Amino acid sequence: MLSHLKNPATSIISLLIILLFSSCSSEKQEIHQVLDARDVAFTAHDVAAYHALLHPNYNHLKQNSSDVIERVKQLFSQFDTMEMHSTDRTIYFVDDTHAQCEQSYRLRVKADKRWREIDRRERIELTKSPDGWKISGGL
Repeated sequence: MLSHLKNPATSIISLLIILLFSSCSSEKQEIHQVLDARDVAFTAHDVAAYHALLHPNYNHLKQNSSDVIERVKQLFSQFDTMEMHSTDRTIYFVDDTHAQCEQSYRLRVKADKRWREIDRRERIELTKSPDGWKISGGL
């Protein structure tokens, strides 16, 4: 693949760049999976699945993961049906273990036989843990 390059140093650098991009792509795919799982957990009213997506050290605006879960439980009990769908994601890495995602989402809720919906843009912080990428802020 890189045999056309005459300089061995250039070949090594090229190979490292290719590996870096493929690694970055894999990391982004893992983050997409976490954020897609959040949409599914929200839509399914699945508190346990939602909680599993949060980093143990979640901290945003002086709220921890327990605060987020209580807020989610309240939303789940308030609405008969909920649908969440995220789009237009931009993921960028702060360092090897921290990333941020900006995305749009549409949240539709049904209460009293009436649908309501909101469209918002959000920034979610993620931290890589031994179990993979987890949401660590922004909710």
